[in-house]
Amino acid sequence: MRLLLVLFCLFSVSPVSHLLAQTTLLQGKVLDDKTQEPIPFASVGIAGQPFGTVANAQGQFQFTIPAPSSKATEAVLISCVGYQTATVPTATLQAAGQVVRLHPSSINLAAVTVRPGKVKTKTFGRTSSSTLMGASMYTEADLVSDALAKEQGTILPVDEDCRLRDFNMHVAFNRFKSIKFRLNLYSVQAGRPHQPLLRQDIRFDVTQPRGWVRVDLTPYQVQVQGHKAVAVTIQWLESEATPGNSKSFGISAVPMLGHSILTRSKSQAQWQELTPGYLSMYLTLDSYRPLPNKALEAGKASLATGNQGLQQGQPASAPADDYQLPDSLRYLRYVTASSTPTLTNPAGYGQHPTAGHFVQLPGTRLYYERYGQGAPLLLLHGNGQSIAAFQEQIGELAQHYDVLAVDTRAHGRSLDSTTASLTYNLFAADVKQLLDSLHLSKVNVVGWSDGGNTALALALLYPASLNRMVVMGANLFPTAEAVEPDFLQLLRKQLREAQRLPGAHSKQDARRLQLLLQEPNMTFQELHAITTPTLVVAGQHDLILEKHTRAIAQHIPGAQLLIMPGASHYAPQEKPREFNQAVLQFFQK
Repeated sequence: MRLLLVLFCLFSVSPVSHLLAQTTLLQGKVLDDKTQEPIPFASVGIAGQPFGTVANAQGQFQFTIPAPSSKATEAVLISCVGYQTATVPTATLQAAGQVVRLHPSSINLAAVTVRPGKVKTKTFGRTSSSTLMGASMYTEADLVSDALAKEQGTILPVDEDCRLRDFNMHVAFNRFKSIKFRLNLYSVQAGRPHQPLLRQDIRFDVTQPRGWVRVDLTPYQVQVQGHKAVAVTIQWLESEATPGNSKSFGISAVPMLGHSILTRSKSQAQWQELTPGYLSMYLTLDSYRPLPNKALEAGKASLATGNQGLQQGQPASAPADDYQLPDSLRYLRYVTASSTPTLTNPAGYGQHPTAGHFVQLPGTRLYYERYGQGAPLLLLHGNGQSIAAFQEQIGELAQHYDVLAVDTRAHGRSLDSTTASLTYNLFAADVKQLLDSLHLSKVNVVGWSDGGNTALALALLYPASLNRMVVMGANLFPTAEAVEPDFLQLLRKQLREAQRLPGAHSKQDARRLQLLLQEPNMTFQELHAITTPTLVVAGQHDLILEKHTRAIAQHIPGAQLLIMPGASHYAPQEKPREFNQAVLQFFQK
């Protein structure tokens, strides 16, 4: 009960009282420069400061700032969807009757593409209406210092090519007669809202005292492409109180670890995270996927990286859009996908605010997250992936082990200042230095794909550091004797595309693809030197040929073999229960 009361206090916001210090009143009216008509509900604020408001329906606004004005508060930013932001000196707005004119933005609307591909309707976010705390935000009419313009929301995962159908939120309590909100949608950078994504002003009213509120987004044709997550917020524009009722409003929320509530008091204020807190907000969207016999879409993640590993906003090195997916790969990409759950990463693995840490190593700043207690267990992800690839494993494994999940050099949040070729021996050396810095002398290891190759390199170079290891989808050399030949052909085409594209991201893509095509360079004879007890795993339909996987197991002394029926190279995500059970059974022997 004490935790609940503390959390409720964090989210309760009352109107701002009159400032005791001397203040300066700023006021004005916002007009459309072309039509000279008022712009309703324009956002007004001072960059980086908790000062500002929202214009009313007639475009008029007023608010106070501390006086005398400091250098940090010398200009006011006035903005609205569909208009260019205006910057106005505070001195200009100190006189009555000031008018600010906004110029309409010249925005080229995205073309609506009719695709012959498959469409799947999905839901992302919290659909439960249970309430353990109220995320409150409210104001009163006719106050110079008020809560107008306050925003509150959350980050939701989305598919990389989708069209939004509706936004939904659950009202825990509402004592107002009516409230007008603006719906905002932002890209995400460093776990915070970044750039606005909407091209039309979406406003909606709430009149009900409690329950779900649905905002139909189909008339706005909101298409989201190239983003794995978006920040969804509501902004308070105006309200009408009910005489005799208290002025209060709250969105349903629960204190859940791994989730946070984003909030800022004014339109230009810094974003704050209130943790833990999980708002009852969700999006319904139509997710687009091309038909199996169509070309791969440019900009989509490759089979090499999977759709979990690309960083936000990072362009993928996809093949040219005239490339036909070979028959041998269509099953892997489309058929097995039907058995793979939608991975929404609700715990925020790979971006966790408290479990995440950095360690400085030569040429890299390595990022890792740590969960649970017990014997240390190291998780190594695949090419182009990140810690988030293990979102189906971390929670369960952390119930038994001290889980150490690492973003490999040049992956996820781990930086790489070098330009030399990436190698699995380099990855293994990074891991060894990380373990030494944490004073971990011996660990268990789960390595998937590239991570499995790194685990084999660790066993050969630093055998004293390993206790037991599981290698999933590993290979010894990148040839047609080990890897699906059509997949190698696809990688070569992707590499050519990445090398033609400008920018740092494309260069990193090229380095990762070159790693897949040039490494590893191990031999079966070398495996005879491995003394670490090993479980070798692959999917029945893996990109790594089954004969090669079996040969790896045969040449590691005492190794066990598991071929997972009906699974592909992505078995940890397709069949997490079976994979986790096999891992735990092997480590607990």
